[in-house]
Amino acid sequence: MKAATLGIGGRQLGEGQPCLVVAHVGTSHEGKADVARRLIDAAFQAGADAIVFPVFRASELVARRHPERQELEAAELKPREWQKVLEAAKASGLLVVAEAFDTASRDVAAEAGVDAFQTHPTDLDHPDLVRALAAAGRPLLLGAGTGEEPRVRAALEQCGAGTALVVGPLTAPAAPEELRLADLAARRERYRVPVGLFDATDGASAFALVAPALAAALGADLVEKKLTLDRSRKGRDAAAALAPEEFYRMVELLRQAERARGDAFGQEAASPTSTARGRSIVAASLIGRGDVLTAERLLYKRTDERSPRGLSPAEAHRIIGRRAARPIQADETIKEDMLE
Repeated sequence: MKAATLGIGGRQLGEGQPCLVVAHVGTSHEGKADVARRLIDAAFQAGADAIVFPVFRASELVARRHPERQELEAAELKPREWQKVLEAAKASGLLVVAEAFDTASRDVAAEAGVDAFQTHPTDLDHPDLVRALAAAGRPLLLGAGTGEEPRVRAALEQCGAGTALVVGPLTAPAAPEELRLADLAARRERYRVPVGLFDATDGASAFALVAPALAAALGADLVEKKLTLDRSRKGRDAAAALAPEEFYRMVELLRQAERARGDAFGQEAASPTSTARGRSIVAASLIGRGDVLTAERLLYKRTDERSPRGLSPAEAHRIIGRRAARPIQADETIKEDMLE
């Protein structure tokens, strides 16, 4: 039985579909709407299919004396600003996902017409919020982090249909072994939902360009990677983030990995310059009009690549015993229309 697919904004996510590349911008916009718009442009130009914006209210997310309270307040956009940013993202052609941390933020994003919602992995055991996002009438990407199986299954049951699972380490930068890429296919089989990877490996490492490609080659339905305009600014999301030109290279490698795996997504993958064509059936000697074709009158040879291939050796049984409709010259490729 195949894993389920999920429709997001006109795209299908799941088995048999290309891997969805998602740019997760985190708080790289630093609370500035104009920077958020630049991130949208960067994600589009880098080849992303979708973009994720965390939408939150710091006062609802962290306690007053939390050490990150001021930093989060500085990165918070006002509802009207979010409305314009999310609408600009929709207009870009990218799929737009809101990682909402409260119901008010959900409503702001829903009004802006986002294509899907996402939960943060730390909210895996926040059933009220999970159910509220699942009830928004849009697909839900359930952030599971490295959650234990009972917690993940319970959260998926709260979501109902229209859900995909996003797994990956919470702390950045993550060591390569923390990705557990071999588990992706097992989770998809276990939960019967599309499964993707949130890649938290060090954005400054060469492996950050390769890890998403490996995930796609191992069947990830989506890959999320942080995107920043300038990693040297060392913001809260910089450790796992890629700059736009690096993100572009990552996407390029991922698409190459898909092709290397053999996925053609409904089209036959063929090389127009290939000369490795199999043999065709040819006449061993002149066959006159009306002559009966016997096994002794056939040979099997490679023929001119500039001409269409004739019948293959495996089809010899179809023509033995039939008569030639016209003379067939020695070494001429035998085709169906030459026979009675």
